[in-house]
Amino acid sequence: MNKQTTEINVKNLCSRKLWEILKNAEWQNSSQRFAIEQELSGRRHYLEELEGLTVKETRH
Repeated sequence: MNKQTTEINVKNLCSRKLWEILKNAEWQNSSQRFAIEQELSGRRHYLEELEGLTVKETRH
């Protein structure tokens, strides 16, 4: 199977799109997820939602 990895340029995406990718687990690996989380934190959008998502992830 030929799996293609797509790099996400988080600087070029709007906050809403980044949130959708993160929320829907459409990131490809942990480094992409981290980059999205850091970008959203830096933009200060979705901070409460981001914290809530992190709490949910640690409960599993």
